[in-house]
Amino acid sequence: MAKRRRQGTRFRLLIYERMWKRWAWPCVLIIPASFALWWVVPYLGVTQTLYRTLALIPALIAFLLLVFTSMARRLAWVQCRANYLRIQTPFYPLSISYSRFKEVLPNTFYQVFDPRKEKAARRRWLKPYWSQTAIVVRLTRYPVPLWWLRMWFSPYLLLPKVPGFVFLVDDWMGFSRQLDDFRADWETRRAERRQERLARRIR
Repeated sequence: MAKRRRQGTRFRLLIYERMWKRWAWPCVLIIPASFALWWVVPYLGVTQTLYRTLALIPALIAFLLLVFTSMARRLAWVQCRANYLRIQTPFYPLSISYSRFKEVLPNTFYQVFDPRKEKAARRRWLKPYWSQTAIVVRLTRYPVPLWWLRMWFSPYLLLPKVPGFVFLVDDWMGFSRQLDDFRADWETRRAERRQERLARRIR
């Protein structure tokens, strides 16, 4: 029986780390600005408490966004396990059996997501990544409905047009090697189980 490896390295999903870099400073600036507005509202002739309280809503939204993006960069990763691939995002984890894998290959990020089809703001936001190599995993089908994944995952984690994922990680070569190794171990164990079942039937 082939030796079973329990789990591999956790590789950070860079697309979530970029969210922190994009939103951190705007949120940090919005929070004190909102409190400043709350403070000066009475001096502007607005006496109703409700209107003054509304001035704090941007601060609340900015704070929540700041917390989310901070969590995202720490809690978003992908990891090989013995029988499946584990994708961890801030609010929704997903496990994908290797039996669903159809193809795994490296690809340049801009070849997966065409920059010409992106809005100017997103092109600038993704500028550090366009030339980087990502690991593309094509699946036979998703383990859950696509609409559900779109609710929880970044659109740049989902492969366009066909079922699959795009993993832009901090070490794509290391992740690719581990993915190949874990899938090979899984295939070996599956072949051994089939042989054992066949041997029992023959007996």
